[in-house]
Amino acid sequence: MTFRPSPAQHFLVWALFAVSLAMGTTATAQSPGGRQVPSRLDFIDTMIQEGWTSANTQPSKRADEPEFLRRAYLDLLGRIPTAQEAAAYLDNKDKDKRLKLIEYLLADPDYPKNMANLWTVTLIGRGRQEREVDRAALTAWLRRQFAENRPWNETAVTLITAKGSNKENGAVNYTLAHMENGAVPLTSLTTRVFLGQQIQCTQCHDHPSNDWKQEQFWGINAFYKGVRRKTVRGVDATGKEVDDHTELYDEPTDAYARFERKNGEVRIAFPAFLDGRKVKTDGDVTRRDELGKFITADTNREFAQAIVNRVWAHLMGRGIVHPVDDFGPHNPPSHPELLEKLAAEFVSAGYDVKTLIRWITSSQAYNLTSQATPQNEKDEALFTHMSLKPMNPEQLFDSLLVATAAHQAGGSADMDRRRDQWLRQFVFAFGNDEGEEGTSFQGTIPQALMMMNGELMSNATGGKAGSFLAKTLEEAQLKQRRSPEMYALNRLYLAALSRPPSKDELTKLQRASTNYSDPIAFLQDVFWALLNSNEFILNH
Repeated sequence: MTFRPSPAQHFLVWALFAVSLAMGTTATAQSPGGRQVPSRLDFIDTMIQEGWTSANTQPSKRADEPEFLRRAYLDLLGRIPTAQEAAAYLDNKDKDKRLKLIEYLLADPDYPKNMANLWTVTLIGRGRQEREVDRAALTAWLRRQFAENRPWNETAVTLITAKGSNKENGAVNYTLAHMENGAVPLTSLTTRVFLGQQIQCTQCHDHPSNDWKQEQFWGINAFYKGVRRKTVRGVDATGKEVDDHTELYDEPTDAYARFERKNGEVRIAFPAFLDGRKVKTDGDVTRRDELGKFITADTNREFAQAIVNRVWAHLMGRGIVHPVDDFGPHNPPSHPELLEKLAAEFVSAGYDVKTLIRWITSSQAYNLTSQATPQNEKDEALFTHMSLKPMNPEQLFDSLLVATAAHQAGGSADMDRRRDQWLRQFVFAFGNDEGEEGTSFQGTIPQALMMMNGELMSNATGGKAGSFLAKTLEEAQLKQRRSPEMYALNRLYLAALSRPPSKDELTKLQRASTNYSDPIAFLQDVFWALLNSNEFILNH
């Protein structure tokens, strides 16, 4: 995890963004290809508002600053802000501080880390992988792409066509993870991830509710018929010969896939894209390279719409097409004109993911509160209020560490080992076969037990040397605060919930504190309750 700048550095960054805003740099931004693109798209608000008018409904109010702050940190960095970051933002009176916050977060090293974690789960899941899949290499490769803000079409085509060592070229691991059963899983996942289309059921029969045919599935599968892998041996530090890495390569072979119809008839499908485009079946053509070109072509509307919809769903809690990987006439988008126009602007901006994030986060809908009104509480598709998004395991774990400094409690000698051990426990307890906790995970008994009784929570709230609670108490006493307990309560709320306690909460806490003879025990119990609350565990 990346640790935060000092308060002085933090305010310096804010000052620099203030200067850039005054110079007009928020009116346009520069795409990876050097093109000038708008940093905000007014048609997003217009088209969303048209949906509200048509449904005769009204949006919820604008989110307050603590709610927006916490949401932006979780969405872009995968963690909540530190108490220091929360205090700095809430104390800032700049009317444009939300725009500046997004720029600050997009420049933070935790942004590519978060995006790499999200896409590693999307591409290979959280579960146990084949022995030759190097998960860390894939994550590191993805992190570089997002750190460089590489255009999405280039990132996607590399993932689809990657060759060579899975150690040196992390992108190779996407293909390696799904090659079983004649690359059938790879065929279905590629269309789901990069085109938003579920064609997997056409493996055995024509689609029951749209025009996809069985031959189209096997036409995509035929692009993978020449893919091969081999294990390369090496020598470790002890001189022992071991498996070192896996090589992925393409070789000429029969360029067709056999499949069986429901009536038992065996047919052959040659490499063909979903729209019928075909490639030569002989010569020097590498079929995966051709598939990558077909999928990522500027003329292929589905490619741009699929990534725009995924980013929208990540930020808004629900896609314009929902689920995000089920495009088709059987599942129309809630705002078809918005999806089409936003995708077209994304292509014009050079497939710039950061620019896409700027557009969505500056929209009225993203800035709304998650608190529904009686009028819109049943709305799920009009974006009248922000959806409640359960934290995924990585967000929850890193947010606990940010809030509590639990991994530092008791010294740093084995801090990294403890952190890795805890994260493995979280992923084991929260994982499912589809890797979709971000949209479907609603809490489990293992999670509740881990949150309430686990070692991480014990260290988080135990007040050991180095923990946030211990440092907060030391700071309050060193500054000779008139009421160190009240100072500590404010800091605990900022650390856990990114906001100060309300007057009503302070009154109740002061009343509850009279039941404790030990003020430290009281603060420990308060911190435990905050970290186990719905307000902490949800991205709202």
